[in-house]
Parts: sequence; structure tokens; C-alpha cells
Amino acid sequence: MTARNENRFYDAVSESVRENFRAYVDELMVLLRQPSISTRDEGVQECAEMLAEHMRSLGIRTMIYPTERHPVVFGEIGPEDAEEVLLVYGHYDVQPPEPLDQWKSPPFEPVIRDGKIYGRGTSDNKGQLFAHLKGLETYMKVAGDPPIKIKYLFEGEEEIGSPNLRPFVLKHKDLCRASAAIFSDSHYHESGRPSLILGLKGMLYMEIKVKELASDFHSMKAAALPSAPWRLVTLLSTLKGEDGIVKVEGFYDNVRPPLSEEIEAVDSIPCDSNALLSAHGARQLLENRFGQRYYHNMVFEPTLNISGLLSGYTGKGSKTVLPAVASVKLDIRLVPDQEPEEIYEKIMRHLEKHGFGDVEVYHESGFIPSRTPITNKYVGVAREAVTKVWGTEPIIYPGIGGAGPNYIFTRDLGIPCIVIPFAASDQANHAPNESLVLEGFEKGIMTSAAVIHTMGRLVHSREGSSDG
Repeated sequence: MTARNENRFYDAVSESVRENFRAYVDELMVLLRQPSISTRDEGVQECAEMLAEHMRSLGIRTMIYPTERHPVVFGEIGPEDAEEVLLVYGHYDVQPPEPLDQWKSPPFEPVIRDGKIYGRGTSDNKGQLFAHLKGLETYMKVAGDPPIKIKYLFEGEEEIGSPNLRPFVLKHKDLCRASAAIFSDSHYHESGRPSLILGLKGMLYMEIKVKELASDFHSMKAAALPSAPWRLVTLLSTLKGEDGIVKVEGFYDNVRPPLSEEIEAVDSIPCDSNALLSAHGARQLLENRFGQRYYHNMVFEPTLNISGLLSGYTGKGSKTVLPAVASVKLDIRLVPDQEPEEIYEKIMRHLEKHGFGDVEVYHESGFIPSRTPITNKYVGVAREAVTKVWGTEPIIYPGIGGAGPNYIFTRDLGIPCIVIPFAASDQANHAPNESLVLEGFEKGIMTSAAVIHTMGRLVHSREGSSDG
């Protein structure tokens, strides 16, 4: 396609979205009004049916697949024998809206204020998901049938940890096979620049309980009897230092070294250390293994976090007590190629070695880390599409600190997975007054159409080379 035709395509996309944007927002509002709270099974089935019906109205061949809890909505469109297949993932379930008294407007009665749509699910994830459906619609209005096959995989359980997504994908591997996967979640950079996210950390969640006495006793006996919280503090001091470095033997053995291109990408992310410290109310950044490098550590460094401590009296005033039991909740963030089970076994050996083999340990299954190499050709496809629409190169994050189901695509399906956020950094997802900036929704629609177009060029380039 010549440069002139390229410009005509993007001009037509922009014009089409402008002409239809009000209708697209109204359609999104309908979806937002339908509760779909997966944690308490509220309205999820109804939302799946609503979403499937809208997909069918666009010509997407759509099925609702039941799982052990909430259904998967799956659809396909495009040539059956397509050489390029794009898998678009998203989730239609939402977080509970509480506390309700902190919402400026009812969470399931979306409203527009100051250039944003406010309501539960606007950014996480109905609005961002819906942008991909409107992107397909826009592409077809401008260019006709898509030159690639597009598969849509929308689950209703992301907010409860996606327990049935992997079983679904493993059971329907042929159905889900694709060249690349994209989805839109999280947010773009706080400066307003677009972003590409290529990976998520894995996670292992554990609880350790130390029991020293049959029951709590008067604290005068602390001079003669062991203390559960003091023993727990000693245990925790063996796991990690104040510098952030984890002391568990072999913890870092399998950490995948970052590519030079990935290090360069992270080093180019705009970062104001003083502003970060001020925003977080922190005195300093952690050293970790490679110094006080905020984004480097967020992307490449695994860590072990205390997410909760419980022992003794926690009410108002004083109570002199020697606690019998102390417990801690740990979330361990992992990077490729660390495995949750491998790290769990190393922690268990560490506890045994340091004299804590008798403590109670509760192990919850976690997420496997995922990272798509920045050199993958489909990263180039996404980068070109985003740059064309947003008018600037995206900031590329080789990974972020969060955990999620990306590994299902990169590991189980063996395909690259790229996150293209359309929400602003102040989206307040999971919190009252969640919002989606209208400009992000508009550019998201255009970006989705651009990805179809750019990926379609791969097909045309192969056809051209074979003709030659």
C-alpha cells in the first residue's frame, strides 16, 4: 500500500469514528448498566448474553461456553484459511462497587463528566474491551471484510483470578490458536503518551502461621515463655533485607536476563524519582540487586512482599498480652523464568534450614510470569498501529509489576501477547468513581482498526512476494 493510500485509510478511520462516536458511547453505556460482579455471581450470565448478542450484530460468529462458574464468550470473524490470526482477549466481569457512599453517581448508571465516562467497568474492562469491537466495526465500514481472522475471547472471571480461563484454553486449543494475542487493560503513561505492555509478573501467595503457646497469656510471662510474634519477626528477617534483596537460597537462579533492547526500553521510560517519592510518601527507593532504579526494578526484579501481619491485641488502648499465635501473608512477585512451585519449594527448604520447619504454611496457587520479547515482529505491528493513531511512539514496558493470565497465551498457546491500554492513569479502577476518558476510548477504537490493517499488511506482503 502506498503512503497516499495509507493516509487515506487512517483519514477514513478517523472520520468514521467521529461520525459514529456518539452512537458507540451510547452502546457502551448499555453494557455498563448491566452489573457483572463475578465475586458474588451478580448479573454475569446476563452480561455474557448481552455481549454475545452485540458481537453477533457485527457479524462475529459467537458462542457462549459455560465453565464451572462464569461463561466464556468466544467469537470469530474473517477468512477461515487466514494466514494471520489475531486473538483479542478481554473480561466483562467487574469488581464490586462498594463503598457506595463514595461514588459521585451510581456505579451502574454511567454518566459523562469532564470528558470522562464514570461507572463501574468503564476502564476495567468493558470500555477497553468494547473499543476492540467498535474497532472491527470501524474497519469494516472503511475497508470491508477483515483480511485476517480475528478471534474474540472474553471471560467473566478475571476479577476472581481467572480460575477457568486456562482450563478453557487447554480444552479448546485449536479454537484459540492464533498468531498473536492483544488485549487492552491497565493504563497508558501518566504523561498521556500511549504505551505497550509486553509482560506481567507471576505471583505466589503464601500464609505462614507461628504458634508458640496454647493460648494468649499475661505479658508478665514474656520473661519466661516464647513469643509467637517475635519468632515470626525473626523468621521474616531471614527472608528479605531492607535493601529489597530476597535472601532465600536460589531465589534468583532462574531469573531470565533481560535483552539489551528491553533494558534500553526501560531506561527510556520517563521517570522523576523525586516525584515518585513524593507521590508515594516514601523516603527512598529500594536498592534491590542493581540500585535505585524504579522502572528497572518494577519490570525485571522479583520480590517478596509482606501483605499482612496479624498477632495479639490490635484494638484501642492497651492490653498487656503475650500472643500465642502470629501469622503473615506473603505475595511473592516472580519474573520469567521463575516458577511458583519452584519458589515455594525453595522457601520451604529455607524455613527448614533456618529452624522454622515446624511452622504452618498455607500455599495458594499463583500466576506464572510472562514476557513477550520486544524484538517479536507483532510488537512492531502494535507499535506502528499505535504510532499512526496517537501521533507519537508508544512507551514500551517489557513488563509491569502486576500479575495476570498473559502466560496462558505466551506459554500454553505459544504466541506473543501485547497489552495496549486505552485508559488514563487516573482511571480509579477497582475504586469508587472509576472512569474512562472519552479520548482514550476514541483512540482505542482507531487503534484496534489500525492493528487489523497493519496485521493485514503482513498477509498482503507475503502474497506480493509469492506473486513475484
